[in-house]
Amino acid sequence: MYRPVLVTAPAALPVSVAEVKSALRVDGGDSDADLERLIRSAVAHYEGWSGILGIALVAQTWRQDFNSFDRKMMLGLRPVQSISSVKWRNEAGQISTVATEDYALKTDGGGRSYVRFVNNFSTPSGLYEDAAVSIEFVAGWPVVEDVPTTPDDIKTAIIIRVQKHYDEAAQANSDILDRVERDLTTKYRMLL
Repeated sequence: MYRPVLVTAPAALPVSVAEVKSALRVDGGDSDADLERLIRSAVAHYEGWSGILGIALVAQTWRQDFNSFDRKMMLGLRPVQSISSVKWRNEAGQISTVATEDYALKTDGGGRSYVRFVNNFSTPSGLYEDAAVSIEFVAGWPVVEDVPTTPDDIKTAIIIRVQKHYDEAAQANSDILDRVERDLTTKYRMLL
């Protein structure tokens, strides 16, 4: 399994600048650019393959590559909403798509999602030497009526993370805020 690759970025941030301004009681628009930068930094801290939670916060498309087929192919991010496609490349570099009825999206008790092929699926032979199998999938909480449905505890943790870098009073109490932030996100950490 290779590192997942972002194909399509999310259409929105999980927390808006307006939400952060309201929570931090910030007036005016002078700090909007700084707040957006801090929100993006907080999101990057949690999200994606290199984020500490290994999750996608708002719906986005990723690609996971593998060298070969397996009956059960684990996906590197959570929560997975759907599989867009499963493709494979032969030795000549030609790409074929696996029929949707030949696999299903499954999620185990730890919240890890995987593609499970049906028992009668005939694994193609003569695969390309590297990254022959590619799975595109949508991960993250959906956006409903232009509003991300990211859980409130994650949104609150993002706001706290922004507050620690924006507000001098929060910097003085960063130990307490670190504990609160950690408490809010602990249940989303991957169980191995």
